[in-house]
Amino acid sequence: MQILLIGNFAPPFEEENLHNISLLNKLKSDGHSCTVLNISKNPSFDSTFINTNSIPDFVIKLFTHCRDKDIVHFSTKGYLRVGLLKLMASIFAGKLFRAKTVITFHSEFFSVLGQMRSPFGGTQTLNTTFYLVDKIIYNDQDTYNVASMYRKKPNFELIPSFVHLPDEITSAPDRLANRKRAIVFSNIIKDSFAFEILTELLANHPVSSETAIVISLPENNTSETKHLILEAGKGLTEGIVFIEQNDIQSMLSVFSKAAVMIRPMSCDGETFFKEFSVSIKEIRRLNNDLYFPGGLVLVKEGNTARMCVNIINTMITSEAGEIPELHGEDPYIRITRIYKE
Repeated sequence: MQILLIGNFAPPFEEENLHNISLLNKLKSDGHSCTVLNISKNPSFDSTFINTNSIPDFVIKLFTHCRDKDIVHFSTKGYLRVGLLKLMASIFAGKLFRAKTVITFHSEFFSVLGQMRSPFGGTQTLNTTFYLVDKIIYNDQDTYNVASMYRKKPNFELIPSFVHLPDEITSAPDRLANRKRAIVFSNIIKDSFAFEILTELLANHPVSSETAIVISLPENNTSETKHLILEAGKGLTEGIVFIEQNDIQSMLSVFSKAAVMIRPMSCDGETFFKEFSVSIKEIRRLNNDLYFPGGLVLVKEGNTARMCVNIINTMITSEAGEIPELHGEDPYIRITRIYKE
């Protein structure tokens, strides 16, 4: 099949773009021809991906690469106005060129903002898009339920997000070899709520020798932020691991032992509300695939870093439950079956 994938394919890497890249790699390994439009505000370092900038630039590249495609698949967290306009344009272009159209809504904040769309803007955009699209995939039950206010459910599918670990990256790097698990802090920005939680954890709630703290930092102000983190974690330096934010191989290898990921909220590659909100994701590994069966979006009201650390500690010590959306069938197989229907 000729497939056009549209979404966030650029660092900083987290569950959304790692899932998009995993889906791409699996499709290519099965012999499908894939074109990628990266809608992140950050450029992708993969020369085969097509970066987009303004809306006119996106529309030109969309219509250029939408021709002769069998599938147009748009992936998003769905709470940016500009992103919703690109979503509607992509589905319209797909229908114009007689391609099958698919949307994936990644879990984060759609279940909240999806209920707050203006009836004269966002609601109409979603209603139109949901009417035109052939199939919509949701990664969690809550997003699935909220979306039903825009459209009845016959074209909805509940399929968990996954990140595939290639055979050469199924084990963690040597520096984590003696650690049972890792807590991953991704895209940590100085003075953000996630940074506050990290320093509280290091300074006042030291983790066990079985647990590593893995941290990825943006390129700007890295040395200052790193110094502050190491100051907070005096005596724990052997358990603190820094990785490059744009190094997908390192991120995947670390995820092989990750139990929880903490990061600022983001949508289509752009960071939002970093001073007072944070996303916390549970990570489960099943064979060579990672899943994210549960997560929280926390909004700060006062001095709450200690509360968040207690939540994280509970998450890493709790017994792992089932992945409710998995239903015993491989998510990738379910997606390709949708393509072929």
